[in-house]
Amino acid sequence: MTETELTHRQQLTGILVLLATTGIMWFGFFMLIPLVAVHITRDLKMGAAVAGMVLAVRQFTQFGLGFFIGALADWAGYRRMILLGMLIRAVGFAWLAIASDIATLLLSGITAAIGGAFFEASSKAALAAVSKGYRRETIFSLSTTIGNIGMSTGPLLGVALLKVDFAVVGLASAGLYLLAFGLVWLLVPRIASAGHSSRGATAQMFRNIGQVWQNKPFVIVTSLMVGYYVLYTQINITLPLEATRLTGSEDGVSLLYVINSGLAIGLQFFTIRFLAKRYKPATIIAVGTLITGVGLWAIYFVNSYLLLLGCVVVYALGRLIVEPIPSVMVSEYATEKNLASYFGFSSLAMGIGGIFGNFLGGVLFDLGPQVGIDGLCWWFFGAVALVVVAGVVVLRRIEAHNLTRPARLEVATASPDVE
Repeated sequence: MTETELTHRQQLTGILVLLATTGIMWFGFFMLIPLVAVHITRDLKMGAAVAGMVLAVRQFTQFGLGFFIGALADWAGYRRMILLGMLIRAVGFAWLAIASDIATLLLSGITAAIGGAFFEASSKAALAAVSKGYRRETIFSLSTTIGNIGMSTGPLLGVALLKVDFAVVGLASAGLYLLAFGLVWLLVPRIASAGHSSRGATAQMFRNIGQVWQNKPFVIVTSLMVGYYVLYTQINITLPLEATRLTGSEDGVSLLYVINSGLAIGLQFFTIRFLAKRYKPATIIAVGTLITGVGLWAIYFVNSYLLLLGCVVVYALGRLIVEPIPSVMVSEYATEKNLASYFGFSSLAMGIGGIFGNFLGGVLFDLGPQVGIDGLCWWFFGAVALVVVAGVVVLRRIEAHNLTRPARLEVATASPDVE
């Protein structure tokens, strides 16, 4: 059964379950991942560079594979890929819970990443497909809000369980992915993508990849997102490490996520609504990335946990400006036949930015004090933000010569009623 054959009740059930599982998975992810760096440095007595490497490999594997697996999902069907991905992610997180050396840390992270690659683009494409006839911008706005609720509350449980043992945190996170698997398996209708055809899987995959690559405006704006994701990933590596350094315990980590997600929940929709009416996607990316970079750079000048929280507020304001843009961009550029391919390509920016952000974040956090340059990482992140802004300036000059003209964002403000 394709999404065009779904009844209104099946559509609504699919939307609600996919939104609910988004919250469950974000909750499970953020109850574990922010504590990986603390666990590796505190419990396993390894350096921040090792923590950064593990997180970088995990993120690059997930989002690097996402483009190809997303293109495959347009052929194979979204629901099947989501279910497979959730199972693999559960295995990866359970393995990470008991990993105690670099090799098993890396292998468990890669396993979890492969699972994420299967469901990341497929989940977004499934939500777009099942919500046909609804205001998709509003649906994705709800998805982001629900995800941010999971992001802000997950670390609270994670920190509480960490007092028992890190293994408990990892196993609980894996259990949440199994719960999400059960909900999708039982309640989400079978969704065959509009791109399914008799063409072979490999041929269809490369055909979809070629269609995305030919969309130069989308490719350029997505490339600019790499710099942003270098800064984005610091919520999982340098910010938890700095909070732990200033407070002497991991108790201060969860508040970082409460601030980051709380601001997004309260301000994101209205902020994006205001900016989208006035600026193009690349400009919004530049503004948000610059604010995010300033928030990280300013940490160099602080020496207390309270002032660190002030910097995190600035950092979070920048993130909430940029965060919804990739999904909205896909809805602008993609067709019904290649939704997952576009979502997969969009994830490449997070993969590339993630590996540099996590690895360099960990290395520079350790290296700065060793070479007598305290705060080296914070200066680096400020420079990255400036590079992204410079890239946007170049892009605008290209637009002025009529070489590329990305469409303006259109963000719906109405309730998710059927049109």
